[in-house]
Amino acid sequence: MWDNQHIAEKGCLFLKKDLRVQKTLNAIDNAIITLLEQKPFESITIQDISSEAMINRGTFYTYYKDKYELIESYQNSMMTDIEQLLYKNITGSSLKDVDESDLNNTILKMFQYLKDNRKRVLVIANSLGSAELAKYFSQHMFDFYKVKSREFGVELDSEIFTDYLITYITNAHIGIILKWVKGGFEESIEEMAMFIEKFTINGVFKTVGI
Repeated sequence: MWDNQHIAEKGCLFLKKDLRVQKTLNAIDNAIITLLEQKPFESITIQDISSEAMINRGTFYTYYKDKYELIESYQNSMMTDIEQLLYKNITGSSLKDVDESDLNNTILKMFQYLKDNRKRVLVIANSLGSAELAKYFSQHMFDFYKVKSREFGVELDSEIFTDYLITYITNAHIGIILKWVKGGFEESIEEMAMFIEKFTINGVFKTVGI
């Protein structure tokens, strides 16, 4: 049996290890961000990342199989955060049950999240290219809208019509976001939320009677 002192000492060791891991991951993050300002993603090697992060190659491989897995971890983490934000805040048995101010605040939070994490967003955009990034996000957002259309009991002319409508809305939203990203996040999050609201919520949704 460990006494309280041993437990406390063990806890401190775990904490120190966690801090070292986080420090290493942050160093890798900063390294890839710095390197992408100097050269294209395809030209960056693991040695480049390791040298910039001031770690050895073995340490890098402890956390990532290659540089593509590093980018994939960024994608998955960011998409998980965004999906949780959307699923948590957009609820109800129908779209009409969703409070307009709550919906607007959710959109604002999404744009704020992207702006707060703009360095990682740019890393993903610069490494994958706009087309691949759009494809990745489109699939996830399509799935989200599909789930929500069923939860809200959206009944349109046909399943095919619904799928095309969701595809249209998804690509419109992704296009707006990518233009904002490529433009250096110049417009305010309030302006971006207004664009989404006018183009889709007050536009397409009302046109088809949702």
